[in-house]
Amino acid sequence: MARRHLRGALLMTGALVLVASASAGAVAHTSRSGPTAKVTPHLAATGNAAAIAFYRKVVAATNAQSSVQYTYSAAQTLVRVKNLGGGRLNWLMADPPKAGYNPAMGSVWAGAIHGRTTFVAQTVLPTSAADGYISFELVLTPRGEVMLSPPSSSQACLGRTTGKPYVGLYTRTGEPIGAGLLGRFSPLRRVGDTVYVTSTYPWGAQTAIEVDTISATTYLPSRSVVHVLPHHGIPGFTFAQDSITWGTTAPAPPVSTGVCATYLSSIR
Repeated sequence: MARRHLRGALLMTGALVLVASASAGAVAHTSRSGPTAKVTPHLAATGNAAAIAFYRKVVAATNAQSSVQYTYSAAQTLVRVKNLGGGRLNWLMADPPKAGYNPAMGSVWAGAIHGRTTFVAQTVLPTSAADGYISFELVLTPRGEVMLSPPSSSQACLGRTTGKPYVGLYTRTGEPIGAGLLGRFSPLRRVGDTVYVTSTYPWGAQTAIEVDTISATTYLPSRSVVHVLPHHGIPGFTFAQDSITWGTTAPAPPVSTGVCATYLSSIR
């Protein structure tokens, strides 16, 4: 489920320069991206035949949805943030742990029309606000831009980032919103209506083991945990997509979270 058609060893880093303005809650910013993502070529599904057959139904069910939302915790972090001083923050996604970076929690919301994403919005909530961190929100647009705003900006876009787009493990819109079938699948484990699907696949030079929690009735995942194993001195890490919620009605762009709603409405 964790963007199964996108596999990156180093997904993205970016520096956010945040400067308070005269308007309450408003900020100006610049940003730059670091190393770009590595995308693993398509891999055929191998392993347990029953698990592959079940996951084919998961692919169909998820790609029929019009939205997906999930949260990520600081305990199993998807995003880490470092305070560079002077109001500047550096953040990275799904990356091996690095010195000085604190875990962040937050949420991701993707909307789709006809099974293809039209926007992806992400809220990032650093866990050490007392140390000068600030919460911020990102949105990936159909133009391939990543827009930035703080939660208090009340629907306004304040600027855009540069470099490789990456929001909530998405690199662009227009992609299938659902899961992809790839990797080596282990035998299914079922408890009542819940099915646990384990698959293994390359994550750059490393190996990822993903465990998805899926309804046997709807074939929709409710949780996804990815363990990226250490390899030749590269540390491993774990992140989770929790409380995954699927929707069948295409949502309008965000209007209540402050994630660039005005801009999104103008380009839909």
